Amino acid sequence: MTVLSHTHPLAVQLENDLLPLFRAALPQLSAAAPQLLASVFAFSSGNSSAFQDYHFGISCLLDNIPEDQPEEVALLVSVAGLEGSAQLSAKVAWGQPSGMVEMQADLPEASMPALHAALPGLLAALRQAACRGTPPIVTAA
Repeated sequence: MTVLSHTHPLAVQLENDLLPLFRAALPQLSAAAPQLLASVFAFSSGNSSAFQDYHFGISCLLDNIPEDQPEEVALLVSVAGLEGSAQLSAKVAWGQPSGMVEMQADLPEASMPALHAALPGLLAALRQAACRGTPPIVTAA
């Protein structure tokens, strides 16, 4: 257990479900994209008396990236609103200056089954983005 385990049952469940899965994905990511440094993270956010949001994910830092390109792509799973109606979100997104979202999962009403169903696609999108090393080029229609 980490420091997050003292809190809301949904955050505990996410921690127990996601962190081992994310750690297990690191060797595949490193093998697919040896130019990156991948790590698992978990943190909480909110005010000083209560943490309302929890975030879990995999961060991939890329090497030898031009200054005008993002050096990070990450899979981020967040739960917000634990004091009321909890909302889950999951996405693969690039860091700044891009901030581009590669893939986002539709997770109605904090549905753990929907999250688990979306994770293989999110992990594949993270691996593809890390291998590519840059956000996709968006062309005008």
